[in-house]
Amino acid sequence: MRKVMLLGAVVLALLGCSSTPTAYHTLAMDMGNPAVAPAVSQRIRSLGVGPITLPTLLDREGLVIRQNATTLAVSDTHLWGGQLEDEFLHALAQHLQTRLPVTRVQTIPWELSQTPQYQVVVKLDQFDGTPHGKAQLRGLWQLQAGQDDKILSTEAITLTQQTTTPDVVGLVTAQSVLVAQLADHIVRGLATR
Repeated sequence: MRKVMLLGAVVLALLGCSSTPTAYHTLAMDMGNPAVAPAVSQRIRSLGVGPITLPTLLDREGLVIRQNATTLAVSDTHLWGGQLEDEFLHALAQHLQTRLPVTRVQTIPWELSQTPQYQVVVKLDQFDGTPHGKAQLRGLWQLQAGQDDKILSTEAITLTQQTTTPDVVGLVTAQSVLVAQLADHIVRGLATR
C-alpha cells in the first residue's frame, strides 16, 4: 500500500511538472503601417542585412526576462521558435523591405554576384525586458559599402517600448515593435546617403 501511495505521489508530481505547456514565440514582422520612403528606395538599388551579433547571454532558446537591473531569468517554458539571431535578421529585413519597396533587400549570406550596394550590420548589447514593464534594445548599427565593407556610418541606438499586456506575449510584441523602430532609424540613416 505504501509503495502504491509513493508511486501515486511520484506520478502526480510528474504530471504537475509537465502541466505547464511550452510556448514558442516569434518576432512579429507586420507592425502596422510604416512610413514608406520611396525617394530613398529609388536611390538605393539593393540593401543587404546582416550579420546580427547578439551577446552570448541572448544566444539561447529560452526568452531572457529581466527581473531587475542586475538579475535576469531564462524561461524554460517560453522559447523562441527559432534561433533569435535568425528571427531578428528576418524580421528586420522584412521591416526594411516594407519601408523601401523598390529596393531589393536581402539577408546574409548572398552570392558574390548578388553583392548589395549597401549592407546593414547590427550589434546588440541588450534585447530583453520585463513582461509587466518594458522591452529594451541597445547596441549599434553600421552602414557599410557592399563592395569593400567600408564603414560609411555608425549609430549607437537605445530604444525602449512599454509592454501592452503583463505577460510574455506582451513582452515579445514590444520587442517586435523595437525591431520595427530600428528599421525606421536605419531608413532615416539611408536618407542621408
